[in-house]
Amino acid sequence: MSTRSASGGRLRPDALSLSSLASLAAAALDGWSERAQGRRRLAALDDRMLADIGISRADAEREASKPFWRA
Repeated sequence: MSTRSASGGRLRPDALSLSSLASLAAAALDGWSERAQGRRRLAALDDRMLADIGISRADAEREASKPFWRA
């Protein structure tokens, strides 16, 4: 949707610009990648390391099994 002048001509788009959308998409992809990598690292920790950070094996497996897009 865009804003129109009194004569009907376009003044400016109301929606995000293409570069803003690209920036948001890149940020989302970057976040998803970091989340997936963190979950792989968590899954690779042994029980002693998990105990050191206060996480049970069940909690680690539950977190690691989430899809990358889910927080």
